[in-house]
This record gives sequence, C-alpha cells and structure tokens, in this order.
Amino acid sequence: MLVGVAGPAEARPIDGLAVDFVVVSDRAQLGEIARRVCDGRLRTNIGQVATLDDAVAAFNPTERINGKTIIRVRP
Repeated sequence: MLVGVAGPAEARPIDGLAVDFVVVSDRAQLGEIARRVCDGRLRTNIGQVATLDDAVAAFNPTERINGKTIIRVRP
C-alpha cells in the first residue's frame, strides 16, 4: 500500500485556508486506471512537460497552456 502524506503548511495563507490531508492509494483502482489508459478509454491532457529546475516558470506561464503541466523530477 502506498500512502501519501502532506503535513501542516509551513506558512498559513492570510486570506485563505490551509488543509492537511492523507491519501491512501487503492491498488485495484490504480490498476483499473492503467487498464483504461492502455485500452484507450482514458486519455491524458498534457499541456507541457518541464524539468524540476523549470517548475516555477512552468506554473507561471506568460501564455495560456491547455492541459496539465507535468514536472519531470528525473532526466
């Protein structure tokens, strides 16, 4: 079982809300998602892929990007 944990925010937003959360992955659901991708029943909408060094610029684009931004942490 994979568990993702996000702890308390280091800086609380002045006019916002910080939420702590825990994500527990479900192997069966992840397998179903993988099957749907392989079968072509689920498609990704990737707008751009950036390196970790370029992550800040990728999330602050000068023009509108359609799709999700993916940050590559390994070469």
